[in-house]
Amino acid sequence: MFPLRALWLVWALLGVAGSCPEPCACVDKYAHQFADCAYKELREVPEGLPANVTTLSLSANKITVLRRGAFADVTQVTSLWLAHNEVRTVEPGALAVLSQLKNLDLSHNFISSFPWSDLRNLSALQLLKMNHNRLGSL
Repeated sequence: MFPLRALWLVWALLGVAGSCPEPCACVDKYAHQFADCAYKELREVPEGLPANVTTLSLSANKITVLRRGAFADVTQVTSLWLAHNEVRTVEPGALAVLSQLKNLDLSHNFISSFPWSDLRNLSALQLLKMNHNRLGSL
């Protein structure tokens, strides 16, 4: 019986560890899944994040484009931190799938135009930080 339990424990641990992309650290805390991918030199949103991620930190990377579909597998995200990247383009529809989003930080990037219509689907949004970008108008 013990070897079976040990095998199940190893399988469970590998399953949790395997659900987080290599450069990121994912942890369950207080019934929330945190994915910390900050300061990892990432050039794009990583694939393979756990579907139940609620807080996703992608700050201080080298992400230049937020592509449509980049967040399609993590629709439970309530806090998305993208400050201090090199984001120039946010493709229409990239953020629209994040209907649970409460906090969005896109500050300190190079965004000159933004798909404002994506925000229509974000009825839970409480905080939007976009300071230190290249927006000509709101």
